[in-house]
Amino acid sequence: MVAPACLFLAALALGFGLGRRAVRGIVVLIVFLAATRGGLLVVANDLGFSDPGLTVNALVPALVAALVVLVVVRYRPGLSDLPFPLLVGWAAIVLIAGLDVVFQTVGIKLYAIGLAQYTIYPTLAVVVWPLLERGDEERIVRVLVAAGALVAVTVLIQAAGIWEFIQQANAQVDGLAADRYAGITGSYLHTSAFLGTCFVLALGQSVRLGDLRDQAVAGALLALLFSGVILTFSRSGAMISGIGILLVFIFGAAGARVRFAAIVVPAVAVAIVVGAIGGVSPDAAGNRAASGVKTSGDTGNDLRKEAISQGVETFSQSDFVRKTFGEGLASTGNASQLTNTEADAKPQIVESYYLKLAIETGATGLILIGGFLLWGLSLLGRTVWVRRQTFPVSVAAAGIGLGLYNVIYPALETQLLAMTWWLVFSMSLRDATLREPDGKWLGLPFKAGTGPTSP
Repeated sequence: MVAPACLFLAALALGFGLGRRAVRGIVVLIVFLAATRGGLLVVANDLGFSDPGLTVNALVPALVAALVVLVVVRYRPGLSDLPFPLLVGWAAIVLIAGLDVVFQTVGIKLYAIGLAQYTIYPTLAVVVWPLLERGDEERIVRVLVAAGALVAVTVLIQAAGIWEFIQQANAQVDGLAADRYAGITGSYLHTSAFLGTCFVLALGQSVRLGDLRDQAVAGALLALLFSGVILTFSRSGAMISGIGILLVFIFGAAGARVRFAAIVVPAVAVAIVVGAIGGVSPDAAGNRAASGVKTSGDTGNDLRKEAISQGVETFSQSDFVRKTFGEGLASTGNASQLTNTEADAKPQIVESYYLKLAIETGATGLILIGGFLLWGLSLLGRTVWVRRQTFPVSVAAAGIGLGLYNVIYPALETQLLAMTWWLVFSMSLRDATLREPDGKWLGLPFKAGTGPTSP
């Protein structure tokens, strides 16, 4: 754990020494470190780190911890500088995590990993606010899209037969009609959902462009992102992209729907061609996307239903204390592999973030944290309905698509997707609050701060 500690100290030194620009740069670094986790694992293994998994997973938390120190010490934000909806969610998560240390059965080491899973990215979403300046909500969205473009490029490189620099995810999966490529994240599912979210965010940037050359560049970026989605041969990115296209077209592209179609349709067509060159035929891609709604006959869906059923059974058979307060943070999912030294130990997988909450934090956590997440989705939905402008609709649509993915996959368990959702949600709040003349956000008694003056 020497590397995360050194990174923490280096971030503090840069932040205190170089000022606001360096502190804001830490946010950008966090995004790219989360997006390149698979490649960093390979590097850590090659360098002979004693515990590469824990080391790499601790890099982003170390930077967020440094960011908290820098913001608190340098800028001393007041409550009026912080977003009320995010503070509610953060407080609920911290409360549940605090209770869990008393009732957990997983041990302190795994609990600490779970604590990071639950708290790091809500904390990032809150602490970034005092650093923001006018227009930063769009800049952070562009940073996410840039990270998505990098990931998509690595997917294309892997599909071309070069993959030594990324985590070794096998491209050949039994029972599927095509190979699948993860890129530098090292996970097909993470890459697909992340690129699908970035595709929707990029839509909000592209539709507003008036210059033909800019539109062509935007179309190429969309084609790159969606090519990556297709080559993962995973359904999540296609579903998130589809939700975003529909919402932006209906609510965010008024007066520009012809331009919207002129950019999006060719981009998707190019992506389909690139996918076919990479081994994913249009028929296979279409069938794969359509299989997401099949109730039977699909191996992936059958395995998902089985995992959900086992999770429900685990919860139903637990005693009163476990039903109320859960087994402990990180008791499900792959986190146990970071602390379990037994080679044949299998993690308890649950294919729903809400079921994960029920098992790990009990009914208390499900009500507080799960309730907040559903409330957050309703706020994003109301943003789409009320704002009717391209940028806020695209950001909210991206948050809705990724948030709905939590129903069938524990998206907020993973660093990349958790970071993406919390930042997208935070930027959606930021954009809305700055444009409410009475200092409220969609009727909520909350005043958005514009950030303190740089010292």
